[in-house]
Amino acid sequence: MAKILQRQKPNKSAPLALLAFFFSCFASISLAQDFLPAPPSERKLVYILSEQNQLVPLPNELGLTPLHTDQVSKSDRVSYIELKGEHASTILTTSTPRWFLFTYQRPGAHPPFLVWLTPRRSARRVTAVAQRGMAGFAISSEEIIKPSVRVLASMGGGEVFMELRPRNSLIPGEYAIIGDDLTRIATFRVVVR
Repeated sequence: MAKILQRQKPNKSAPLALLAFFFSCFASISLAQDFLPAPPSERKLVYILSEQNQLVPLPNELGLTPLHTDQVSKSDRVSYIELKGEHASTILTTSTPRWFLFTYQRPGAHPPFLVWLTPRRSARRVTAVAQRGMAGFAISSEEIIKPSVRVLASMGGGEVFMELRPRNSLIPGEYAIIGDDLTRIATFRVVVR
């Protein structure tokens, strides 16, 4: 009698179980390293995460500009926003900081910009643009550092608590986080040690 060999079906659950185990280990490791703070009570400040996983507010500075940001511009105009003093009072020794802030999610709205500041005499500047037919200002795109944005909590009414991180390491220099309010510009300096 001839013996008939039956081909066994491969066990698909073993490789799937290994993949699931690998991804769950990877996810738990990345979550363990990525501390996410609860939203603070003060919503007008920009915060940075300290080495002790505490939210520390960045100091605000006043930005000055010759543009009339509260009026509709009659023409396109390139100008600047200036912060007095050569350096920000907050010094960061990491080139990949994490910021936390509150902002609104509306069509056409954007979170505050992370910008590179250029030294100018005893001040720091960023290029600002007024656009014909519009009130407010825009920042020159060459001076904006595009961050990774992650919404952490919805606060209601379109307001969200979010985290910003640079996509690439920041080079040493002066930086600001600029929103619509020029009286509240969060600033810091990156120094590599």
